[in-house]
Amino acid sequence: MKKEKIVTYKYYIILILLLLSLFVALNYCKKFKVGQTAQEVVADVSKTKAKVESTPEQENVPVEGIDLDLDSELVLNLQKKINVFDTYKAGSYYGYFYSQDYMDFNTMSDDAKILIGITQTSDFTNDFLDSTYEAITPDEKTIDVIILSKEEIQNGINSFFGPNTTVTDTDLKDAEYDYCGFSRFRFDSTRNVYMSDPISCQAFPLPYIDTKIVKAYEYGNIIELTIKVAYIKYEVKNDDNIIKYIYKTNSDSKYIEKHNLLTDNSYNIDKILNKLDSFKFTFTLNSDNYYYFTKVEKIS
Repeated sequence: MKKEKIVTYKYYIILILLLLSLFVALNYCKKFKVGQTAQEVVADVSKTKAKVESTPEQENVPVEGIDLDLDSELVLNLQKKINVFDTYKAGSYYGYFYSQDYMDFNTMSDDAKILIGITQTSDFTNDFLDSTYEAITPDEKTIDVIILSKEEIQNGINSFFGPNTTVTDTDLKDAEYDYCGFSRFRFDSTRNVYMSDPISCQAFPLPYIDTKIVKAYEYGNIIELTIKVAYIKYEVKNDDNIIKYIYKTNSDSKYIEKHNLLTDNSYNIDKILNKLDSFKFTFTLNSDNYYYFTKVEKIS
């Protein structure tokens, strides 16, 4: 009997040892697998991080711009488009682009857009000589009159602001005044044309706005022109002497400089740039490879 009990105890001990061995083996395999998985995860994360770091974030990369030659054909053509209000012939629209701190298509009045369209027509540079016709008044008098079609002006508006722009036809501000400028056009709805008396300015010298491009910057499809603005006025003395005054704005009563034209012809806008206001004009390149006006803002 005693011998049988000893044999039974041995079996129990062997069974317990086997169970312990199995537990240890299973535990070791589990740790090995977990460790291996962790290493794989770390490796995958490292690869992903490296991939992200090696891929440039295009959305955050700034567009590098370049300074344009101020005397380049492109810059000079853009300047020519925006200086149409710099002559006294613009009447009530004289200095229009510099009359507010910010201006774009949506903030401009329809009559101003129409005037811009008029200035962009092919006849504008020669005071509409090719668009001047004889007309008969109700009292049978023959007069000269400038006639521009609505289509011509709409094309001019599109060439300045971009395709598919729309405005409401209306008379210009000076339509009822006897003024020697191109701000007197009135709309004739019966014939869909704009009409004006011929432009005839006998006074001399006429005030004007002198401008200077100080920076032309291009980035992406944008061009920015920064210009300085000076208002020039004259005073004719009894002795036929003429005094030239330079102002910062059209409404200023205190001038920046004063020049006697008989003895002093030293005016140069470059000498007073630090005393003048700065305006930035923005143009956007359209799909037709043409730059259109976007906005103008006072920057200093």
